[in-house]
Amino acid sequence: MAFYWERHPDGPFATLITVATTYLDPENYSPDELKALAKRDDGYEMRVFKSELRQALGDPARLPGDELSKHVEYVNGSDEAFLCWLWHELYGDEPSGASILTQLTALPEPFAERLLWPARYDIRHAASAGEWKSALEMLLAGLAAGNAPVSPAERDELAALLSAARQPTAGISPPRVNAADSIAQPEIEAPHLAVPGPDTSGFRGGR
Repeated sequence: MAFYWERHPDGPFATLITVATTYLDPENYSPDELKALAKRDDGYEMRVFKSELRQALGDPARLPGDELSKHVEYVNGSDEAFLCWLWHELYGDEPSGASILTQLTALPEPFAERLLWPARYDIRHAASAGEWKSALEMLLAGLAAGNAPVSPAERDELAALLSAARQPTAGISPPRVNAADSIAQPEIEAPHLAVPGPDTSGFRGGR
């Protein structure tokens, strides 16, 4: 079967899917090359890629069906998780434009590599079920237990997610909310998280 961009050369997110497939599909996994390209700002294709990635983070439902996951075959658990992981690996703490719903659905990304596997699994399961507060509580506990580095921008992001989880709206609330939960929600205390110096680590794959 032809690739998405061959079938739909002017289709939505064609550049995002093309670039992601070129560098991140299992048979041609070259994340370091993609990271090097992302650091350059003089290439038209990568500027379009970044713009489309930001648009997808704002509303992943706009992606064309399962074309992205089918081409890249990522194992992050969801489109949202892959997109958040990809942005963080390529652009770090630069604002992504991801919606609150996207960020909550993506958990434990972009923090997964800083957590032990049991915590990653439990957080992903809670997030996929719409149990945002539980996912965040486990994420904070996991980061604190491992003394994982968290940047100031990430601390702000976590604070915003905690605020949204405490005061759910129609856009982010879980599918089912019982009466007790709708009356009062306990405060979630964020444990101390280490704030690192400059990140000198290499590119970590999300596979």
